[in-house]
Amino acid sequence: MHGTFIATRRYICVLAFSAAASAVLLGSAGARAQEAGFPDRPLKIILMFPAGNGLDTSTRNFADALSKDLKQPVVVENRPGANGTIAFSAARMAPADGYTLLVGSSSGMTIPIAFGRSLPYDPFKDFKIVGGMLRAQAILTVPADSRITSMRDLVEVAKARPDPITIGTYSDGYYLTSQRLAKMAGIRLQNVPYKGYPTVLPDLVAGRIDMAYGDATATQELIKTGKIRPVAVTGTSRHVNYPDVPTVAESGFPDFSYYSWDVFLVRSETPAPITEKLKAAVRRVLNGRDYPASLRANGSEPMLDDLPAIQRMIAEEVTLYKSLIASLPKRE
Repeated sequence: MHGTFIATRRYICVLAFSAAASAVLLGSAGARAQEAGFPDRPLKIILMFPAGNGLDTSTRNFADALSKDLKQPVVVENRPGANGTIAFSAARMAPADGYTLLVGSSSGMTIPIAFGRSLPYDPFKDFKIVGGMLRAQAILTVPADSRITSMRDLVEVAKARPDPITIGTYSDGYYLTSQRLAKMAGIRLQNVPYKGYPTVLPDLVAGRIDMAYGDATATQELIKTGKIRPVAVTGTSRHVNYPDVPTVAESGFPDFSYYSWDVFLVRSETPAPITEKLKAAVRRVLNGRDYPASLRANGSEPMLDDLPAIQRMIAEEVTLYKSLIASLPKRE
């Protein structure tokens, strides 16, 4: 009787083990099938900026191109607010299956980390990059009747004045890059914060502030009509829309450059086969004809760097911003 009990128990254990092993194998087979068939339904791109924003347009153009490449609908979901926290949190809560992408930028990644802000997500542990999207340089502008016509003038005027030059900015990125320039030039720039570029421009045109950092595309009409003047652009080469405007680097500050940038992220737990498919699709769109042309028409450029180069750039930006912030007085 005792032997029969042992044999029965062994038989039950074997059955249980076989069932568990079968479940694992079936689960693995199912996962492999899902990965092999990816994508077989619509994808979503979460954006931390509102509809109608310039980046919103670029993201929707990318979504259209990605949809054609993957042969699945790709929708853009705007989740603005809280300096990107809402968008990042939404993407972090989405399944790690590759069907939800997030547009990541310095305002949601490098800047909060550099400032030591408490976040409900970790931009580098919770997400991984599947490709670049775009980068855009900024433009330094002054009122039409300003004495400042060049970077050399800026330094001379700033050093001759008892009070600092006022500069309108509307993001932490522009604030930090303006203070970096001030340190390089040995001058004082007093930041005047605004909620957005449209609120900066009336004060700039009226001369209530001395200068402004801003979007190179949004300034075109005001520059064309002579209401403001460009002084320099912040890229490593001249801006396609302003070929006669020098870069800050060629104006006496060879180590200076600044680009806003955006990359595509997915949950860090996303399976490697799906991640690789997304990386390849993003590369095809960036190296295609239509999407890069739409970016250049708006004064931006595709971010064609390989992933290791993008990761190095982001790491270097965090280090740069941390060092800069440590040297600046605390803001109110």
